[in-house]
Amino acid sequence: MIRSTEEFRLVFKAARRAGTPLVALRTADPASGMAQVTASVNGTSEQTPLLSWDFIGGLQGRNDAGKSAAATVLGENQPSVGPAEVLAAAQRIAQDAVIFFLNPQRIWEQVDVVQGIWNLRDVFKAGGQMLVLVTPPGATLPVELQNDVMLIDEPLPSTEDLAQLVADTFESANL
Repeated sequence: MIRSTEEFRLVFKAARRAGTPLVALRTADPASGMAQVTASVNGTSEQTPLLSWDFIGGLQGRNDAGKSAAATVLGENQPSVGPAEVLAAAQRIAQDAVIFFLNPQRIWEQVDVVQGIWNLRDVFKAGGQMLVLVTPPGATLPVELQNDVMLIDEPLPSTEDLAQLVADTFESANL
């Protein structure tokens, strides 16, 4: 069981280093979880294409390399595409890319979505890409994915993390 933010980063970094293509990140705070994953990319977050997909925003780059990768895959207009379409398009994503897929638990039982996730396994393993399924705590993977997706639970902030957050807040407010 992961007990600290630092341990979470180390586990994620090890998964990335091992070439794990499919990860389910169970987190109470998706923004924090994505920030922790981004921080674990080991200082290469500007060169590594970081993208995210959600139901409203579609596929978007989270950094310049990610924006370029999204434009390459979807074209310059970057139309809002559905979950199955983005999973199919992700097979052409740049090497080493990390794609955050938000709230997949709402739709991953659909045949085209579960197949789209599974189809990325071998493609992403070969190219070093990673699909991060961002879910709430307690989400259960469909039976078709349980042997192919690594589960990582982001811990709640520790006392030290909260102390740092309070200190940073006070410093930002010039107090």
